[in-house]
Amino acid sequence: MEITMLPATDPAELREALVHRLTESGHLRTPAVIDAFRATERHQFLPGIALKTAYAEEAVPIKHDESGEMISCISAPSIVATQLEQLGAEPGHKVLEAGAATGYNAALIGRIVAPGGHVWTVDVDQDLVDSAAKNLAQTGTENVTVVLADGATGLPENAPYDRIQFTVGAGDVPTHILDQLAPGGRLILPMRIRGSISRSFAFERDGDTWKTVSCEMATFVPLRRGVCDDIYTLVHMAGEGNVRLETFSEQNIDRDAMPTVLDQPQATVYTGVMFRKGAPWEWLYLYLASVLPNGLSRMPGSRPGFAPHFFWGSMAALDGDSLAYLTLREGEDEHGWFGEIGVIGHGSRAAELTEHVATEIREWDRGWGNDGPKPSFRMAVGDARDRLTAAEERFVIDKAHSRLVVDWLRKD
Repeated sequence: MEITMLPATDPAELREALVHRLTESGHLRTPAVIDAFRATERHQFLPGIALKTAYAEEAVPIKHDESGEMISCISAPSIVATQLEQLGAEPGHKVLEAGAATGYNAALIGRIVAPGGHVWTVDVDQDLVDSAAKNLAQTGTENVTVVLADGATGLPENAPYDRIQFTVGAGDVPTHILDQLAPGGRLILPMRIRGSISRSFAFERDGDTWKTVSCEMATFVPLRRGVCDDIYTLVHMAGEGNVRLETFSEQNIDRDAMPTVLDQPQATVYTGVMFRKGAPWEWLYLYLASVLPNGLSRMPGSRPGFAPHFFWGSMAALDGDSLAYLTLREGEDEHGWFGEIGVIGHGSRAAELTEHVATEIREWDRGWGNDGPKPSFRMAVGDARDRLTAAEERFVIDKAHSRLVVDWLRKD
């Protein structure tokens, strides 16, 4: 007799399955964070959303702007878990969160810092503040306060904080925040490096500068309004399909030329660099973001003739009126499947830009690659910036308020 297995509809079962998945994948590691995930009802912070969606491994949008772009969401569970592990909060801690959204993350932190701890979570939109406060109240969370404020300026009236966590992305370090950390405190900040490439940094003081105790690949909805407002322009490609290009204010590009750039003749170069199944892309992305003048930009979508290196789209280098995006040429040898990385360029400088990107990919593969040492990071603000140097000048990334250094040893 066949037995039909119905999908789980009990929130407790879905929560247990979520904890199991995230533990198996390594996103959840410490008992306090695991217990918080097991006890906090994620679906209660997503009223009107299907249970399956609430516990799925995906971000759930909760607000869009006038053009339909998402400006607030509840992050995918793995991202939430990653940042909470980075946070390292403990019972009794005072925590400031920038980016209240639904209140779910603040509720998790509230469980971790109990007893005796308190969480202040802020957002720039009154409707988000009101809904987060309502969700927290309905779930019986008593040690979280929701405030209407610009997260990048913090809440100095309640400082110092043992931990400060940003669940929104920043293009730079909000320097006002650093003075609100207690001695031994930790800042969790998803910060763009160049273009679309960002990582979630866990910074702690190291004398006059800052060091990372953890750094994970992650992308977040950007800060809005006030200090460190991280504004980006989404360029929609003309013609068939739905290809879009993420651009940021510090990138030196011709945005008027970009909508038709894919209609320009292309230049293609294959690098000879092979990726096997499961090989991480994050280190190549980080290298290119560090050494290319405009970093890398996400270019999601599809259209005839567009050959991205992933199903969702590609990463592109930008220069003036030209771009060069990553592609893959698949093959198989005695070791199994491989993808050879290629670069496809369009625009008046397509040939030069394509060759430049291909050369840097080969240089990364020779000097660093996926089999080389992993990087670490240091950061400084104010007068300490000039004292922060790197063995390779290309790994020094200067921003308006901070300097980020990538300490990355060559494998040879």
